[in-house]
Amino acid sequence: MKPMMTPLALAAVLALFPLRMEAVAPSGGALPATLRPEPQQRDSYDWKARHAAVLARNRTVKPDVVFFGDSITHFWGGEPSGSAYGPEAWASLFKGLTVTNLGFGFDYADNAYYRILNGELDGISPKVVLVNIGTNNLGHRHDSAEACAANVTALVRLIRERQPKAKILLLGIYPRREPALAEPIREVNQRLKPLADGRYVFYADPGSTLLGSDGLADPKAMRDTVHPNAEGYRRLGKAIRSALEPLL
Repeated sequence: MKPMMTPLALAAVLALFPLRMEAVAPSGGALPATLRPEPQQRDSYDWKARHAAVLARNRTVKPDVVFFGDSITHFWGGEPSGSAYGPEAWASLFKGLTVTNLGFGFDYADNAYYRILNGELDGISPKVVLVNIGTNNLGHRHDSAEACAANVTALVRLIRERQPKAKILLLGIYPRREPALAEPIREVNQRLKPLADGRYVFYADPGSTLLGSDGLADPKAMRDTVHPNAEGYRRLGKAIRSALEPLL
């Protein structure tokens, strides 16, 4: 008979293998086949270090609002953040509120889903969870509008499960300067609007303030084809504040 492993020895062995949290469908239904919850390192900042900074912040800071997003949110302002391209607009948008910036550059909706599975909504009780994500699903991974909307929908359902008392303000994907993405963005937003139930989930389209006369993002409001400049952030912030105030 082989000797049984003692509890202490077993713990030592398990410590060699990091815990991998599997994607579990929230109570709202099955996960879409297109959703792949996982970490990423597609950008120059340290994704894992930022995730660790969020978990550390959750232990000491109890925000009124958290804002899930990608690089557009990540580099807007607030904490934890990197280079800020719209700090004045951020301060105006969230005046009087404690906010945690959960924007991660180059994230897909899938990566935000992974981050929630791995603790980014644990230990806090925000009044409102802001969500603006999906542009990288369309513009980088080239997901269909249907797949992108399905993955964002799964993310919203997970947030509802993890923070059942919070209100979710879901923001439509902002316009870009690439003509080929104008219709997919419009279609995704049309698919996301019905998620609003007027009680826990609300929808707003602040990106409409970025549109130029050609139906694409106004170059006067953009740093490049995707990211707003200070003027773009000013426009977005003013529109988001109008949608946010009634939910606080």
